[in-house]
Amino acid sequence: MTVALALKLMVVISVILMLFALSLRARVADLGYMVTHWRLGLGALVAMFVIVPAVAVAIAYFFNLNAAVEIALVTIALSPIPPILPNKQLKAGGRACYITGLLFGATIVSILVAPLGVYLFSQIFGIEAQVGFGAIAMPLILTILLPLVLGVAIAPLLGEGLLPRVSNIANKLGVILLAVSAIGLLIMIFPRMLEVIGHGTLVALAVMAAVGLAAGYFLGGPDAGDRATLGLATSTRHPGVALAIAAHVFPDNELAPAAILLSLLVSMVVCVPFMRKIGKNQAASAA
Repeated sequence: MTVALALKLMVVISVILMLFALSLRARVADLGYMVTHWRLGLGALVAMFVIVPAVAVAIAYFFNLNAAVEIALVTIALSPIPPILPNKQLKAGGRACYITGLLFGATIVSILVAPLGVYLFSQIFGIEAQVGFGAIAMPLILTILLPLVLGVAIAPLLGEGLLPRVSNIANKLGVILLAVSAIGLLIMIFPRMLEVIGHGTLVALAVMAAVGLAAGYFLGGPDAGDRATLGLATSTRHPGVALAIAAHVFPDNELAPAAILLSLLVSMVVCVPFMRKIGKNQAASAA
């Protein structure tokens, strides 16, 4: 097993552990929260899968960017929430029911929307491109749906005494594995990231992240925690799904993975001032 493959496997395991820890604290009803609260679900759908993809296509169409960056913009816009995001959303004041429902709902919608989005992208830019449901569904089922459903199913069997301990252990182990693997992967791919920087790349990625943050925040409903949750979700997407789409649709573009991971880093930087503002507001409210 190569070092890169081992690091990727560690990322997958860490994600599963963190989502399993989250789902242990969730309820079965939380999985369908965006359906039972359809106005919130509609707002999330519009923010994530209408506004952001439209902005991504506009940026790719009107600006002279590296082809790898254009691929990153579109594939990221069609991807669901990254499984590592819920912890940050909880810190931003998000409710567990909303976070779980959004994560579950966005995953299902992405499986349906991504192939259509790739088709529309190919028609707009005049290229031959398509991606099957299986290419998107498999990584999402393994890394999101399975640990979510498994955690919700096992939670009643653990009891109130054991459940918090298991959840905390799984979450801490997941965080440690993610930190180690993410640092390793970043060191390995950083030279390729430098190759795609330039010609407005960072500006384009930052603009899309900022638009996503604003769209999610204003369409997140009346609750401040829900708005922060959707803002983060709309701005930061699942890089694994974006990589899967890029690998199937644009297999010959070797810089696309680096551009996709660069977009994740840019979105995280864009969200830093937002998280600080949220933290100050929470501190002021507590005082």
